[in-house]
Amino acid sequence: MKSLFLRSFLLMIMAYSTVLSACSAFLLRGKDHCVVGFNENWKTMPGMIVVNKRDVLKRNISWENLTSDNLTSKKQWTSKYGSVTFNLLGYDFPCYGVNEKGLFLVELYLEETSKVVIPKQPNMFWAQWIQYQLDNYKTVKEVVDHLNKGPNIDWWPNAAGSHFFLTDAKGNATTIALLDGKYKVLTDKEMPIPLLCNNQYKKDLDKAKKFDFLGGKEKFSYEKSGNWDNRYNRAYYMLQNYKYDGKPVDYAWTILNSVHAGEWQTVIDAKNMNLFFRSDLKKEIKKIDLTKLDFSKNSTVKYLDIHTNELGEVNQDFQPLTMRKNNEYVEKGFPIGYDNKEFGTSDKFTKLKENIVKFFSNILPN
Repeated sequence: MKSLFLRSFLLMIMAYSTVLSACSAFLLRGKDHCVVGFNENWKTMPGMIVVNKRDVLKRNISWENLTSDNLTSKKQWTSKYGSVTFNLLGYDFPCYGVNEKGLFLVELYLEETSKVVIPKQPNMFWAQWIQYQLDNYKTVKEVVDHLNKGPNIDWWPNAAGSHFFLTDAKGNATTIALLDGKYKVLTDKEMPIPLLCNNQYKKDLDKAKKFDFLGGKEKFSYEKSGNWDNRYNRAYYMLQNYKYDGKPVDYAWTILNSVHAGEWQTVIDAKNMNLFFRSDLKKEIKKIDLTKLDFSKNSTVKYLDIHTNELGEVNQDFQPLTMRKNNEYVEKGFPIGYDNKEFGTSDKFTKLKENIVKFFSNILPN
């Protein structure tokens, strides 16, 4: 009986771990379309969508800066491009986003991630590193060209890291992993289909090669492949078999829901600069027209709750982001993002909240 209980418990843990790391990102592209799809699969999370403006002077923030009295800045920059980001952890700390030039960047959990240290470069908390790329670059090539000249990614302490999926308005795609102390970059030439889940790209691709849709001997049954382990295979199959029908955005939603509907779901039409999203709590699809947003220096940083009740195009529903409102998202988001209950009641978390106010007091009004 004890053995049976232990076996059941281990299976439950394995199943939970699979769900915990079950994100998917892809690019559906062709002559007439360039559409990004992303599923954030984890659990119900608070979060906000932020309109980040151009010409904002910023500084690097490391985990040490966040959680100690050491507030020393070692790098500064002024944002070149405005962006729309999806933030669990508060302002300047997105999980993913797209800038006004069409550069999209998202992180996905990858267990075997290591730290890459570029000498003389400062550490930067991983979420701010995403914002840094969106602030400064407009193509995936620019991001890749500056990897070894830019800040070192600072992960959560004692936690696994991530790899990254990037696309741009020209239809280019790239993955960036941090393995064995080095950046491992895969470009279009090395990715038959631009798709990333929570394994290294080549590992998933090699496993998929056993199926007939990639020349293997085993027949792939789309109808019988609905489990978690087949997310990559199902998405690959659907991306490979798309015939342009004038509705690539709809097809992207079909893919997302087929591989498994995420708690946060996003589709971006990079040709028309329209962003569509929904959450597990508010399943109606909303639209943001990026061409209508004001990213200018004199504009206001704005936000919209990801679980908004608004419907249709929501451009006009964004509200000014104040320090008080940002603190609410920090309070709720960091313990969830870190996946560490003790952190939420720790002195380090208290210090983090105090420091965030100091870091952004010149950007966000009270």
